[in-house]
This record gives sequence, C-alpha cells and structure tokens, in this order.
Amino acid sequence: MAASALLAGAPLPAQAQTGETLYVSDQLEVTLRRGKGTRFGIRAMLESGTPLTVLEQDAETGYSRVRTPGGTEGWVLTRFTQPQPVARTQLQAATDARRRAETRAEQLKAQLDDMQSENAQMRQRIQVLEAESASNAEELRRVSAAAARPMELQRQNEMLSKQVRELEQDRDRLTTQLRAEQSQRDNWIVGAVIMGSGILFGILAPMLRRRKSGWEGLG
Repeated sequence: MAASALLAGAPLPAQAQTGETLYVSDQLEVTLRRGKGTRFGIRAMLESGTPLTVLEQDAETGYSRVRTPGGTEGWVLTRFTQPQPVARTQLQAATDARRRAETRAEQLKAQLDDMQSENAQMRQRIQVLEAESASNAEELRRVSAAAARPMELQRQNEMLSKQVRELEQDRDRLTTQLRAEQSQRDNWIVGAVIMGSGILFGILAPMLRRRKSGWEGLG
C-alpha cells in the first residue's frame, strides 16, 4: 500500500504519441498486463529502463498499450513510464560514449604519433635530398665549367685560325705585290742597262772609229 501510495504520488509523464518510445521508470519493476487493470493477468515483468513502443493510451484508466523490444504487447500504467531513459541507462550510455571517445582518442593519438614519425622521416629525407641537390648543383657547375673551357679554347682556336688565314692572305697579297714590284724593278734595271749600254756605245763608237783610222794611217 505504501508503495502504491508513493507511485500514485509520482508525477505523470507527458501524453505520448502513438509510435513514440517510453521507458520503464527506474523506481521499480513494472507489470505488463493483458488488459487495463490489475484484474488482468500479467504477461511479463518489465525491468527498469526497458524501452517500450507506445501503441495506444487511455487517459481515463491511466494505462498505455505498449510493445516490448521482444514483440510482447500489453498494458502498463502510464505513470510508471518516462520519455527519457532512466538514470542508470543514461549513465551506462554516457560511460559507453566516454569509453568510445577514449578509444577514439587513443586511436587518434596513435595516428598522430605515426604521422609525426612519418613527418620526421620525411624531414630527414628532405634534408638528404637537399644535400644531394646541392651536391648535384656543384657537380653541374664543375661540369659546366669544364665543358666551357674546351668551348672557350675552340673559340680562341677559331679566332686564331681566322687571324692566321687573314695573315696568310696578307702574305700572299704582299708576295704578289712584291713579285710585281721586283719584276718591274728588274725591267727597269734591264732597260737602264740597255740604255746605259747604248749611251756608252754611242760614246765609245766614235772614239773607236778615230783610233781605228789612226791605226790604219800608221800602216
């Protein structure tokens, strides 16, 4: 009787809609009956926190027709139900959620550790690549300098060859000019010799004729 009086004084839940879910309150174990009243037989005893699907509600009798998760249908006193899960269920759900969150946090931390390790390896690899790149750049500069030297020598060789060809052309031109001048000079000399011989002959011829005439008078 005391328990009945206590239950009778409990606050009534808000009117539920058909198809909504109510939960057996955490105050006691509730009977699921075949009809709306204590005169009907008990179909099941519902533990605190059991979710119930509302099929029908009778405001006059204070009973609700519900279905259990196992599919059993019957009537329970509406005041022994509530729209939210009981504190124990909520606590368990919160505990499960916290455990899932902790597990997820551990997984994320492991992933973060893996990523940090991979980042460290990548930084080391980048440093190695940078060192190799610097070495390759130095080698490229050295090879470029070595390759540029023959090109410079080739350019100088071509320049000297061009100068040699120009000097040879100048030599040939001067040689031709010298030969022409030598030939002209030789012609001048020959002409001068002939002219001189003619003049000398012109001078000596009268003298020879006079001497010859003198010799003939002596004979």
